[in-house]
Amino acid sequence: MADALYINGRFTTTDERVLGVEDRGFQFGDAVYEVFKFLGKRPIFLREHFRRLEISLRTLEIAAAWADADAFAATIRELLARTAFDDGIVYIQVSRGEAERSHFWPDALTPTAVAYSRRFAFPDAAKKELGIRVITTRDLRWHGCHVKSVNLLANAIAKKEAQRAGATEALMLADGFVREGAGSNFFAVKNGHLVTHPLDEHILPGVVRDRVIDLALGAKIRVDERPLREAELFDLDEAFITSTTQGVMPVAEIDGRVIGNSRRGEVTTTLQQLFDALEAAS
Repeated sequence: MADALYINGRFTTTDERVLGVEDRGFQFGDAVYEVFKFLGKRPIFLREHFRRLEISLRTLEIAAAWADADAFAATIRELLARTAFDDGIVYIQVSRGEAERSHFWPDALTPTAVAYSRRFAFPDAAKKELGIRVITTRDLRWHGCHVKSVNLLANAIAKKEAQRAGATEALMLADGFVREGAGSNFFAVKNGHLVTHPLDEHILPGVVRDRVIDLALGAKIRVDERPLREAELFDLDEAFITSTTQGVMPVAEIDGRVIGNSRRGEVTTTLQQLFDALEAAS
């Protein structure tokens, strides 16, 4: 069965081919995107995702595709009402629009806005306890990682490298520091404290990342937002990644070396339980 699809004010399904060949998102990667989770057709952290979408659009000077958060929410409610399943993800992409191919774009282009629902197999209880293997790789991304841009080739290459190594995620390394995962934010745990990269142009401001930091502070867990040195990676008590699709996911191994006892640690367990409860109540 085809998935529900929204395109520029109308609804159809993903069976319909809707993108023009001169859309700048297709030809230049001149677009931003968002992904959010829904459970029981209930969107999770929808307004937070919309705020990040707005920031990305403003940063790249792409016109807003929705007048405000309420208009965006109305589109999503209709999309989910048309969706044939209860749990999954919604992918949203907004490009600068369609115009004759040129590096110089015309002013006042009408953006192309797309959103569609998709089934997704979220981690089960066993996976959330056992955790994942990750590798490290060189960070080849552009210097604007705080924008959720569709320029994901370097991320995709890193993910493929991880897959070939039998791992789930790749940690991006640059200048001797750990940035984030190819599709996630990264947290280290040492002596009961969290360490994660500060918000700057090197990492994406993750919606789940922000919630986890708030939960940690509420639980009296110290959070140090600083660049983690590559040399610190193999002297950690625990580690985990955060993302919309993975939630709080323990890291059992990095480059084949066991982290902690190779299973979910105490701090990770606490934050995972707090986040799961928050998500269920959202």
